[in-house]
Amino acid sequence: MGKEETEIQNAIRVKLSEIGFVRRNNVGKFYTPDGRPITIGIPGEADLTLFQNGGKTVFIEVKTDAGRQSKIQRKFQAAVERLGYEYIIMRSVDDARRYIEKVKK
Repeated sequence: MGKEETEIQNAIRVKLSEIGFVRRNNVGKFYTPDGRPITIGIPGEADLTLFQNGGKTVFIEVKTDAGRQSKIQRKFQAAVERLGYEYIIMRSVDDARRYIEKVKK
């Protein structure tokens, strides 16, 4: 993830915290100090998970204006939508504001 996308994501996380708990999801392979690999997360998992009052969970993928989902991200989206969860692509803190306004109506 590039610097611009990280900055957008951080602003979105702060804004969405007004309506729930926001979890940043990490995916990838990491190594312990002694060199053992550890894989965490689900490939294609959304960047953020928003847990709202009333038990609503929303998966949020953060992209820049030019950013596009990868094939594995589209696959994750389809899987969670089949289970009845909402999946949103947000490109700015304004997207988060609009989502909050929609939820509060």
